[in-house]
Amino acid sequence: MPQSDLLLEVENLSVYYEDQKAVDNVSFSVKRGEIFCIVGESGSGKTTLLYSLARLLPSYARVEGKITFLGKDITKLPEEELNKIRGNQIGFIFQEPSAYLDPLFPVGEQIRETCFIHHPQRDCFKAALWALKKAGITDPLRVYYSYPHQLSGGLKQRVNIADAVVNKPFLILADEPTTALDVSTQSRILKLFANLKEEGHTIILVTHDLGVVWEIADRVMVMKDGKKVEEGSVYEIYTNPREEYTQRLVEIFKKLSGFLT
Repeated sequence: MPQSDLLLEVENLSVYYEDQKAVDNVSFSVKRGEIFCIVGESGSGKTTLLYSLARLLPSYARVEGKITFLGKDITKLPEEELNKIRGNQIGFIFQEPSAYLDPLFPVGEQIRETCFIHHPQRDCFKAALWALKKAGITDPLRVYYSYPHQLSGGLKQRVNIADAVVNKPFLILADEPTTALDVSTQSRILKLFANLKEEGHTIILVTHDLGVVWEIADRVMVMKDGKKVEEGSVYEIYTNPREEYTQRLVEIFKKLSGFLT
């Protein structure tokens, strides 16, 4: 792809947890304004890979390789410089929002803080309300003053998304964002991602659900045992998977969903 279209480039990335290799020499690139899905079974290394892109791994993890975001190698940035990027140019949507949201503060105040840390000159109260509305919340003022325990799982995930988009990041990293949500709520979340893409955001989404991939992905990377198995457009992966592992994943999905080619 043309260099100007590149937003993120990962080269020969490996991640170690002490002596265990969780990600093994993975390379890929993501262009501006696309949804790139990383798919694989539990233990495939996909979540470790996603966390490495924002340097959110535990201190005992060791990373080798290069992660270039907007021309900067994230693996070499000092923490102070990295903190200017995380939550600002890169937003993160966690799998379990209850573990992410502070139970002692209204959720809107937590979104306002994300804005204020990076842009203290802004009206971050208004920005938080805008983000809640952007996340598909029809009564943002009520939700702003709600505590996490007062919200459903679907609403908490939308709050998580609002926190990720409040600073209008170039890149959104999403870790299994529809897990444990009912089908109706999952559909609304996926529609929201499609809308964010249309507005120019780039999304890297980790999932084990091929139904999610089929619905919103532009391109797909399949992982197994920490390694990249194959990569292609969503159409290529579903209609003509090259590797045996991908073929098995696709066949299982087709049988479970009644998918027809």
